[in-house]
Amino acid sequence: MSVSTVSRSNKNRDGRRVLSFLRPYKKWVIADSVVIAISQVFSALIPTLALSWLVDTIIPNENHSWLWGLMWLLIFSAIFDLVMMVIDEYFCHQTAKTVTNWQKLRLFSHLQILPYSFYHNNSSGELLARVSDDPDTLHNFLAWEGSTFMASVQGVIIYSLVLLWIHPYLMIVSVVLGVIFYWTSNYVGARTRAASADARQEASRYLERLRESVTGIHLSRVMGVSENEVESVIAIRNSFVTHSIKELKARMQSVVVIASYNGFALGIVYLISTLLIWNNSLTSGQMLTAGGLVTIAANEMQRLLRNWLSVRRTGPALDRSDILLSHQPAEAEMIEGIRGERVSGSIRLKDVTFAYPEKEENVLSGVTFDIQAGEKVALVGPSGSGKSTIVDLLFRFYETKNGRIEVDGRSITEWDTAWLRSQIAIVTQDVQLRSGSLADNLRIGKPDATDEELLKALHDSGLDELVDSLPEGLDTKVGERGSLLSGGQKQRLSLARAIIKDAPILILDEASSALDPITETKINESVLKTGKKQTILIISHRLSTVLSADKIIVLENGTIAEQGGHADLLENSNGVYARIFGREAEIGEESISHSM
Repeated sequence: MSVSTVSRSNKNRDGRRVLSFLRPYKKWVIADSVVIAISQVFSALIPTLALSWLVDTIIPNENHSWLWGLMWLLIFSAIFDLVMMVIDEYFCHQTAKTVTNWQKLRLFSHLQILPYSFYHNNSSGELLARVSDDPDTLHNFLAWEGSTFMASVQGVIIYSLVLLWIHPYLMIVSVVLGVIFYWTSNYVGARTRAASADARQEASRYLERLRESVTGIHLSRVMGVSENEVESVIAIRNSFVTHSIKELKARMQSVVVIASYNGFALGIVYLISTLLIWNNSLTSGQMLTAGGLVTIAANEMQRLLRNWLSVRRTGPALDRSDILLSHQPAEAEMIEGIRGERVSGSIRLKDVTFAYPEKEENVLSGVTFDIQAGEKVALVGPSGSGKSTIVDLLFRFYETKNGRIEVDGRSITEWDTAWLRSQIAIVTQDVQLRSGSLADNLRIGKPDATDEELLKALHDSGLDELVDSLPEGLDTKVGERGSLLSGGQKQRLSLARAIIKDAPILILDEASSALDPITETKINESVLKTGKKQTILIISHRLSTVLSADKIIVLENGTIAEQGGHADLLENSNGVYARIFGREAEIGEESISHSM
């Protein structure tokens, strides 16, 4: 669903959408509306009616006791109104926080179940804006303007009824003018809404560019393009400011329309009131009361129209939330499947064919192989041959186009996805770390792991000396995305995390790419030792890492070219494995000769 489609379908029901967020909390809203109504009576209605009583009764009769009574009534009204304002503020902000937190959790939860391909087509800055900034727009309206909006609606109704009681002509004039100005303001508000949508889109671009610049500061500096980064951010920021100014101009046009209401309404009411006094249909006190009520009603109408424009400005934020929620979740993330105790670790692919979403070319074509429980199997082949794609399919990030993948003899579509993933540990070339401590990152796969388990895993992954050298040990911070660690340390930390998880299936996807050969050999020995009860799937370009595998499966162009042991595959001198192995050996010899 496109932005324009959602915007067109929702632009005329922004108010109803805001109300739909409040429906689950109607008790709070009703309570707040009662408080606001009481506040309206004591803050405006009683003082204004008191003016008529003062002019028409107290002053002509010089009634001192009534004068003192009126004074204490006004003092009491002011104090009571203050109490009502405090209660209203609490109700309003409590409701706003509850609604916004619910919306944020709703959006974030939906992100967790969307297809993996969704993240290929959407930037992280855009998603952050939709999950955090857009709900904050709704919060700002409910917390700071929702109460005044409700007060304005109630005020216009209450004051119009009192005007009807004073004289029907006055109420009719007030209502007619209010309707005219509402239509005018709504017309101008459509322009404000459109300008707000453009400004919000530019704000998302700006946020994404800032995120890229901050997280990629190392790249920009080593490439010597820091000045270009600044210029790029300035260009996007200028575009954002331009659209913000357009939004401001649209809002100012609305303000001009709204501000003119007060003068028109008051002038016409005074004109009619004077004619009614001359006709002996109205007293001077009633005229002053009517003028006061119209002035208050005009102010309430102005606030009402301003708040309505704020409702319209929340529209684009709600549109973007609706677009995100309209994306269908992945079936694998939604359907609950079978859960077991612990798989033995056998894996089977049967005639698996796969193409990435929105692409016609198959990445895998008719791939079939078996991995027995506890077996160490290597997947090798040129870049783009489909090795890592098999891993993605095993985790159910994508669904096969044809064919079947089994774990322990059962299709992975029958297993519960979350449980299946808990049975697999993985170490990848692109290590994902969080900006916490070493212990925090190690416990991601096993939150209840003890410090002794963490230290043993660090020892097995070759990081025990590093931990010993750090003054805070396991509590040492790793920095944002592991920025305080070297590439090799991050990979070893990822390996330690996989060891701690102790899953029956371990996948090493280019897990030693950042390690030197000596460290790689030591860690491979540790993995084979600690993982003797695990099924290990090794994916690597460096064939030195697959020599200890029980079986080697060679992929080329998405199909299995050959499979067997290292020695058997080398015997076929024309085979893909022999060709890759020979090429790697040549590169190694050339490197040695150039270094001598």
